[in-house]
Amino acid sequence: MNRIPLDRKKESQVIGSAKLYTKAYVTDVPVYNTPITPRENFRMMLDGKVPFWMPSDQDIFTINPIILPDNVSRAFVIDIEPLAEEKNGGKDMFGVDWEYVPSVGGSMVKPGRPMLSDIADWEKIVKFPNLDDYDWEGSAKKNSPYIDRNKIVMSWVFNGLFERLISFLDFEAAAMALLDEEQQEYVHALLSKLCDLYDDLFGRLQKHYGVEMIYFHDDWGSQRAPFFSLATCREMLVPYLRRVADSCHKRGMYLFFHCCGQNELLVPAMIEAGVDIWVPQTMNDVDMLLEKYGDKMSFGKTPDPLAMDASDEEIFKAAKSFVDKYKKYKNVYCFGGMQARGNPAFAKAIREMYFISREEYNKL
Repeated sequence: MNRIPLDRKKESQVIGSAKLYTKAYVTDVPVYNTPITPRENFRMMLDGKVPFWMPSDQDIFTINPIILPDNVSRAFVIDIEPLAEEKNGGKDMFGVDWEYVPSVGGSMVKPGRPMLSDIADWEKIVKFPNLDDYDWEGSAKKNSPYIDRNKIVMSWVFNGLFERLISFLDFEAAAMALLDEEQQEYVHALLSKLCDLYDDLFGRLQKHYGVEMIYFHDDWGSQRAPFFSLATCREMLVPYLRRVADSCHKRGMYLFFHCCGQNELLVPAMIEAGVDIWVPQTMNDVDMLLEKYGDKMSFGKTPDPLAMDASDEEIFKAAKSFVDKYKKYKNVYCFGGMQARGNPAFAKAIREMYFISREEYNKL
């Protein structure tokens, strides 16, 4: 693709508007006269090409359909059909009961009553959902006119592998099941069957909503360290995360891995599994990770905070510093959408990053 020089005046033109949906509100956002769409640009980064500009999470459109019980139980419906806050929580698609906690805006499994007391019993107790039971066509018909096809369309899949195990067993028993040789065979069998379900689910999300990136939710660590060793992760989780990645890749989709915690030591496992992109939380040394693994996986990076009353000079300096530091990797995207929604100065900085990176990326 030919590199098109920046035309700041032309590319500042607003040529339309689109809906931005979150679980809390819907708002109109401007569509700018960019040389290619944000979707095409984001895909260039994920495909290992030099994008036209540094992508940001504002280039992603999320659809978490209300028809999927997991989106309701985990309190993260993003759908044209709004969900009242008091309806969050409840049973997920396996029948696990989740309790919504308004103060944190999320849900947790109701404690003290795990579905499984022994992983060996999973085939007798765990009832896998039949995805035919959900009204895919009706949901797609409602949502299709509102999905922004100029952005990369993404859907969250909650409770990936270890998190799903936790939801069935509670945390301590799930962690022990990864380590206990007598339990490991049952974990392998359960995770394998989960992969079959996810493969079916990904195909339906693509078919009905045009989803092209899966945001796969599986936290692996605490604030200080991973929950398990790299060796355990390679043995017990990587084979199945690889199947998840393969399910995406065979359809031309990407795997965006949501994995909270201080997980620097587990990045090799993510790479071996075929993860396309990960956003490390700030307790991770992202600069070190980029130096070691920046040629093997895309990373999201959260910019430093910016005061709401920052001057234009301060905004430009912050934007330029961020682009100058991370442009050499060509596969870093700005993870700053949440800050931008509540901070006009931060929103201006992300917009300025567009213009700065447009010029800088043309030199790469």
